[in-house]
Amino acid sequence: MCKSSSFSSLPGLALFYAGKVRYTFKTIDKSMLLVVATDKLSTHNVVHFSQIPHKGEVLTALTVFWLAEVLSNAGISHHMVACGRDIYQYLRYTSSDYPAGLHRRAIVIKRREVIPIEFVYRGRLAGSLYNDWYERGKANPYKIILPPGLPLMTQFEPPLFTPTEKSATDDPISAEMVMQDYPEAYQLGLAIYQLGREHLRRCGIELVDTKLEMALVRGKAEVVDEVLTPDSSRFCEISGIVHGKEPVWMDKQLARNEAERLWKGGPKLPLDFSGGVVSNVSATYLNIFKRITGRSLRDFQREYFD
Repeated sequence: MCKSSSFSSLPGLALFYAGKVRYTFKTIDKSMLLVVATDKLSTHNVVHFSQIPHKGEVLTALTVFWLAEVLSNAGISHHMVACGRDIYQYLRYTSSDYPAGLHRRAIVIKRREVIPIEFVYRGRLAGSLYNDWYERGKANPYKIILPPGLPLMTQFEPPLFTPTEKSATDDPISAEMVMQDYPEAYQLGLAIYQLGREHLRRCGIELVDTKLEMALVRGKAEVVDEVLTPDSSRFCEISGIVHGKEPVWMDKQLARNEAERLWKGGPKLPLDFSGGVVSNVSATYLNIFKRITGRSLRDFQREYFD
């Protein structure tokens, strides 16, 4: 049997869904799925030519950390069933038949019907809310009233809720409408944000904002997909926050900013980033992982994956 040279196809497993940076496969148990995080990089809904070393492993390990060590201890339900070498019991063949290191970038999850909304919580005024709406004096599509004159990085307490459609364009939708239609999911996301922020602040890191996905299981909300990663969140040093100034980012915002610089307002086409940018983003992901978990990626993998 031939080993796959790519994570886009795996022996004996049917592809369930191909995302921008992840592939999801059916397992031998129809109620479970295998989610594989690649090193692909996407910004602005564009998948770039460049890949970021260790990125998929960081996203997987960090999600496992939050689910296994933080959310589970707080009694929060999630979709993860297995990680590390335990995933192979749900696959068609043995570990030697799959790409090396698959178990370090994949988890087995419960198959869920995901709410078609991205639950976005903002602890500070930044990102698209500031750049696309507030700074330009436009009424924001989330139908949230903000006072005039707030500087970049203004803190919100409690965090603002700015949901978007789960689609190719991530179109904004009314916060009030989502809170009314999915109150349990909104409250669960808020609890996760607050738990994450408390942990991160003990590490000297600010959780500027984060995006979460939810499912409803017999009427009860459950978090799914990645959790509080540098792909789905913005992080910065608390000590480096200055109102009115963009902080030094510790997440994918580094790549977003570089993409905007290279595009210069033109068409958003896939990019080949310089070696220096790729190395910087990779090092940033590894550093934020160590800051959050207190362990290097390799040490964490020895504990959970190997």
